[in-house]
Amino acid sequence: MQKTSLIGLALLALAQTVAQAAPPRTVPTVTRTVQLFSTLENDWLDAVHNRDAEAVKKIVADEFELRSAAVPGRPTARAEWQQQAFAAPAPESNIEQMAVHEYGELAVVSFMWKIAAPKNSALPSQVFVVDTWKQVDGAWKVLARYAATVDGAGKAVPGSDLAAPAINKKY
Repeated sequence: MQKTSLIGLALLALAQTVAQAAPPRTVPTVTRTVQLFSTLENDWLDAVHNRDAEAVKKIVADEFELRSAAVPGRPTARAEWQQQAFAAPAPESNIEQMAVHEYGELAVVSFMWKIAAPKNSALPSQVFVVDTWKQVDGAWKVLARYAATVDGAGKAVPGSDLAAPAINKKY
């Protein structure tokens, strides 16, 4: 019986040591600004998914431009971006790892955009995004989006065009 008691005590001591050695679990706290811009970014995704031009107009500034890492010298203007975004199939997607830096009436929002792209799709499955937002008449509007695919070289950021721009140079 002494053996059983000793083994039981040894197992109890081992369990307590393991419990004490385990790092405490932390739950990240979402800040007010991350919560606000998560809502705005998701409203934007929903507006594109639903092909709702009026909802897009409330979120996206007239002077909006998209700059893709694949063609950084060729900005995509709002009208062209919206036409391409509404023409393409709207895949399911979500936003993760958001950070927000607020500077008065300006905010810089970065996040990982995960897209449920079908296999062999031209869409990337992950896009790193940096959006510049400005408060206009009490509402936030996005002015510019900078985006780079994380996976799949040669895949276009949704709404952008990989075609080379027509540049008329005079020498």
